[in-house]
Amino acid sequence: MDWQALMNWAQQPQVALGLVVTVAALLIWNLVQAWRWGKFMRRWKQLMTHSEGGSLEHTLYETLRRVSLMEETLKAHGNHLEQLQSQTNQCLQRVGLVRYDAFPDMGGQQSFALAMLDEHGDGVVISGIHSRQEMRVYAKPIQKRASTIGLSDEEQRALREATK
Repeated sequence: MDWQALMNWAQQPQVALGLVVTVAALLIWNLVQAWRWGKFMRRWKQLMTHSEGGSLEHTLYETLRRVSLMEETLKAHGNHLEQLQSQTNQCLQRVGLVRYDAFPDMGGQQSFALAMLDEHGDGVVISGIHSRQEMRVYAKPIQKRASTIGLSDEEQRALREATK
């Protein structure tokens, strides 16, 4: 193909119109893409700048530092909670109280049996026997919800109440 034939072909009105339309379409496409790029860059700058003026990178590092501190704090609180749970298991937390009349001529249920146990069933039963002239108090150790010393019926009821 020679240059003369190419020039004759390019001077045809349909080809010139096609080239003008193509250039116009590319120009419009280029303007749309430039507008979208500008919008993207504005959003990118907004993203990369923290509201307090720092960069997104600084914000991410600060967030990671805070998360790390929170993990350490959470671990310390977990250890403290385990210690408290261990101590709580040894505290007296199960209580049973039975009031009764120790003597037939005494009313008002002034005598009592009080069982106090920890989580493991260890503790004490305290009994108070009230009469007209005196009040006697007894304490009996409890291990694993049982006593090596004999328990009265009222003390056994108090122990059962405490172990419910």
